[in-house]
Amino acid sequence: MTSVRPYSALAGVYDAVMAHVDYEGWADYLLHIMEELCDTLPAPAHVLELGAGTGLLTEALLDQSDWHLTVTDGSADMLSAARVRLAALGERTAFEHIDFSQPWKAAGAPFDAQLLLYDGFNYLMHPDQVGALFEGVGTAGKPGSLFLFDQSTPHNSINNADFFEDEGNDGTLRYHRKSLFDATTGIHTTTFEIEGPEGRFTETHRQRAWTLGQVEELLARHRFEILDAFDGFSLDPAHDGSERIHWLVRIPHG
Repeated sequence: MTSVRPYSALAGVYDAVMAHVDYEGWADYLLHIMEELCDTLPAPAHVLELGAGTGLLTEALLDQSDWHLTVTDGSADMLSAARVRLAALGERTAFEHIDFSQPWKAAGAPFDAQLLLYDGFNYLMHPDQVGALFEGVGTAGKPGSLFLFDQSTPHNSINNADFFEDEGNDGTLRYHRKSLFDATTGIHTTTFEIEGPEGRFTETHRQRAWTLGQVEELLARHRFEILDAFDGFSLDPAHDGSERIHWLVRIPHG
């Protein structure tokens, strides 16, 4: 079995892995936060989506809004899949390869708003990587514009251990997924074994389960104004026992 970088072999079977996700529901929730609770977005809004993957959420957001989205990902394979999925919406999309864990700039800046969703933040393992993300967001956004991102917490890993192992296929590729969470370090490790016509591959994904307090401290360090921190998929305030937190913040004015 050949070991490959994250989101290379997985790109071909990613949609099957995520088939359980209600992306239309995600989009409805996010748009409610961004458009109905805030009056700062122009119409149409020019939005940067970081960590967009194969464009599943992007497609739902475009279907429910008049946004123009710059679609980015750190994996060329995932971004290629997103291009195919969103080809019919070409006039409303642009694509750019961005690894937000390193210093980065987006070609389409400045943006009216920015997004990073579904655990993308958790791939940042160290405060300096979070700093690279926040500094890039601060450069890419218009002064005072919005940044909406989510994070999985240690409680999500601890409370959902029953779902740490599963398998499936998309008709061509088969996958087996197994996870392990180290509560001492806060590191969640997931291994995918993927088999298809081109061979058998393994990918290892490592994520950090950040706490509410840790993220709050990092946001303050980079002078982001916290507008809200929601307990996942609700409008209730996030708390120390939240499994997922959606942060709505305003980037510094300079």
